[in-house]
Amino acid sequence: MNRSLLFIILLCVNCGVSCRSAQAEDDDLPQAPSAYSVETTASEQTLPHSYQPAMPVTTLTWGMKLNYYLRSTGSFRNFLEAGLVAGIPNLPSAPSQPQPPAVITIDNVQHYADAMDAYGNGMDAWRRSSEDELRYRGRRFAVGLTTAETRQLLSNFVLPVALHQDPRYVAADIDGTFGQRMWHAASSIVVTRGDNGRLEPNYSKLGGTVAAAFIGKQVYAKQFDVPQLQTGQFVRRYIGYSLAGDLATNVGRELVRSAIKPDIEMYNSQGVATQDSYYPLSVGGKFFYWIRSTWGLRNFIQGALMAGIPDIPDQPEQPPVPDIKTEQQALIFDAIFVQYGKDIQAWRDNLESDVRYHERRLIGGFSESETQQFLANFALPSALGMEPRYIPLGPDYSAGARIGNAFSSIVMGHTDSGRKMVNIPMLAGTVGAAFMAKELYYPKLGVPELESNRVLAKTIGFNFAADGLLNLFGEFLIHKGF
Repeated sequence: MNRSLLFIILLCVNCGVSCRSAQAEDDDLPQAPSAYSVETTASEQTLPHSYQPAMPVTTLTWGMKLNYYLRSTGSFRNFLEAGLVAGIPNLPSAPSQPQPPAVITIDNVQHYADAMDAYGNGMDAWRRSSEDELRYRGRRFAVGLTTAETRQLLSNFVLPVALHQDPRYVAADIDGTFGQRMWHAASSIVVTRGDNGRLEPNYSKLGGTVAAAFIGKQVYAKQFDVPQLQTGQFVRRYIGYSLAGDLATNVGRELVRSAIKPDIEMYNSQGVATQDSYYPLSVGGKFFYWIRSTWGLRNFIQGALMAGIPDIPDQPEQPPVPDIKTEQQALIFDAIFVQYGKDIQAWRDNLESDVRYHERRLIGGFSESETQQFLANFALPSALGMEPRYIPLGPDYSAGARIGNAFSSIVMGHTDSGRKMVNIPMLAGTVGAAFMAKELYYPKLGVPELESNRVLAKTIGFNFAADGLLNLFGEFLIHKGF
């Protein structure tokens, strides 16, 4: 059951990751020919339906392999594997603080003091056990991450350079049948191309995976003091799960490419869409364009800005025991001690309340940003037949003209037919998401401070400014994918 669940998680995550990276990575891969890349003339005979063009051969230098490896070191999958190796910490509930007596007497306070001493001992034991559990999970995470990074180093650089093999997954012919493309996704785990272009066993991937698993067991698990991972079971599971993850990644890429086939063909034929050479996205292209935006950095930044920083005051200090000689002095100190208990409880309650409040603000801001992405990048463009992307002017124009295009595109967009008109998806998506958050999300989350018109105006202004900044990046930086 655990293996099946892990495979499903890897499949879902890698399908999501591949929708962001499939086209971007394809820019660095030798592209399989498509219907648009085969030049035909009226005098040429019609090719049979079963015709499959030969795959192009691209010899990679060691520098290109190094670049490919370095990009793989920051892959989300490395952290996912580490998290799965670490597992979920099993933290017990903290002890409950005893309630102070309603009537202050020497006997009542003595019982309360004894209960507070027991509570303090219980809290110390809880902290120690929780810290031990978290440190243990942290060491397992370190083993998982270093093993995953070692696999990337061996499979994507060391072995490909030594064995003269291509470490990349080269996508299948876009015009192939679904069965052919799925077979290509599966077979690419065990077969790859050498630098000479010939198919050969994928010693780099298989050898790197096996070697990394044994290194994780023999070196990392011992170094990080995790004897539970110094077993053959860890080696077998790591190899099996990693190769299953490769399969899920490859299948996910091919499924995404199937959904955006028209866009890939247009990109291969026309290059990046610009104001002078515009072509629209298909519905599938718009869908995955939105999916890719769901984990954009701006969503997390907006959530963090909305959340703010919790105000954590200092914990009250326990009063020292004075030299008590009379019953009156004892009663006075008992009252001070009882008040200390009340202060501790109030401090803990206020701390929890403040953290939960900022957490609700974070959820509200993040939800507002995600709603804007959905409206502006998929729902409204699909319904209105409009373009969700920023369409650059291109390097043939002056810097001033390109900057002007970046900011004017917030207001003016494209229909799918190429006609210029008001950018309704951008404008309505930004304003609509802000109003939805003000009227729906924030009241539901219980953060009335975010329901003001002032916050509404700031949210709209921030989003338009962020869109303008992202447009500048899209205009002047290297643009990958369609």
